[in-house]
Amino acid sequence: MESIIDTEDTIAAIASAISLGKGGIAVIRVSGEEAINSCKNIVETKSKYAWESHRVFHGFIKDNLENKFIDEILITVMHSPNSFTGEDIVELHCHGGVIVVNKVMETLLSNNTGVRIANPGEFSQRAFLNGKIDLTQAESINQLINAKNLKSAEIAFNGVKGEIKKKIDIIKNDLIDQLSEIEARVDFEEDFSEFNYHNFSRNIKTIKEKIEILIENSKRGAHIHNGISIALIGKTNVGKSSLLNLLSKKEKAIVTSIPGTTRDIIEVNLTIKDIPIKIIDTAGIRETDEYIENIGIEKSFEMIQNSDYIIYLYSLEEGLNKDDEKIISKIPQEKLITILGNKKDLIDSKKVNKKNLSNSVLMSIKNDEGEKELVEKIVKKCGSKEFENIDIFLNERQISNLTDCLKNLNDTDPIIANQLPFDLLSIEVRDGIKNLSRITGQELTEDLLNNIFSKFCIGK
Repeated sequence: MESIIDTEDTIAAIASAISLGKGGIAVIRVSGEEAINSCKNIVETKSKYAWESHRVFHGFIKDNLENKFIDEILITVMHSPNSFTGEDIVELHCHGGVIVVNKVMETLLSNNTGVRIANPGEFSQRAFLNGKIDLTQAESINQLINAKNLKSAEIAFNGVKGEIKKKIDIIKNDLIDQLSEIEARVDFEEDFSEFNYHNFSRNIKTIKEKIEILIENSKRGAHIHNGISIALIGKTNVGKSSLLNLLSKKEKAIVTSIPGTTRDIIEVNLTIKDIPIKIIDTAGIRETDEYIENIGIEKSFEMIQNSDYIIYLYSLEEGLNKDDEKIISKIPQEKLITILGNKKDLIDSKKVNKKNLSNSVLMSIKNDEGEKELVEKIVKKCGSKEFENIDIFLNERQISNLTDCLKNLNDTDPIIANQLPFDLLSIEVRDGIKNLSRITGQELTEDLLNNIFSKFCIGK
């Protein structure tokens, strides 16, 4: 596609994560017309494969300004157009660690005035502008990098492979078929029989159903990407932070016997029986005059409304009292996974009054007792069926464009119902096609493109 953004500069960036003070390997990526020449200026090598495309060769980084060697490296070269960006690319594989990597980067820039630091996502942006990937593939790359669980990574990779574009193209081609017939009738009306509004309506209904399924699956796909949120709700010192640590197998939350320890919302992403879950530890709910703690308690009540599911905890030692029942009454029952009685080790469980507690689990979080039963409750409530038939993930921008397309098609209903001139249908169908084209990047503005790629990490 014709570029709407200047890509004549040669850009460079650190393309790998580096560890402060230490690291095995780091990669500096350079892309653009001067990528090879700029690297030649700072690389000394005796390899017979030097600067050939799709070769890896050995060399040293030399600072010509200071006339000294900096690092021993491996160099990878990819000539245009057979590279990720479609431009000449050189990757410098140097020793990791912030000191060495920054020095190599500094040497590259100081010895080459025609090279600048890349903007966030600029390599992927150039790949898109040069026709190497479509916009959904570019966004899926970002999703893959930021995946919080294995299932999310798998779905993001499907997008990288182009599965989103395939589904969008199927719908778009269906609409193009409908538009083609309408426009052919406008141009050659005498060659066609009378326009069949019923058939058109049936075809549009089928297309709308495909879009609705995509939108619905995307909402469920958001749970995979972000994790199904489960908030731990209860009074102070009942074991919410301990449960979070037990499920995550890490000490993420501070655990003490002091009431009101948790003041901020603490989140942990994990996978339980292949289900991506975000566990949210909230402030204990109690009467207090402490200003900061009250803010945390207000956030706890907000989480009751905003989370997907709730686990309510109480102390078996104290018993389920009226304060607990008052809080539980505020929890939508469809959200409640279980009422969890903790500190089983401190009481005689046989004497526990289980009246009105059919959906309960008794645990000793301290002794890791009852975790299996709780996990079974979570799986049963949030189960893997939630993610059946989910093979792609659409982001908010893509869903918005898809929803706009659906609105365009819904706007054909009154035209059909009143059998208005059929050429009016072409307006809505054409706008629907444009909205689908925006998803894959065929209808874009420079501002929108910059906004999309600004959310990427530098070096990708």
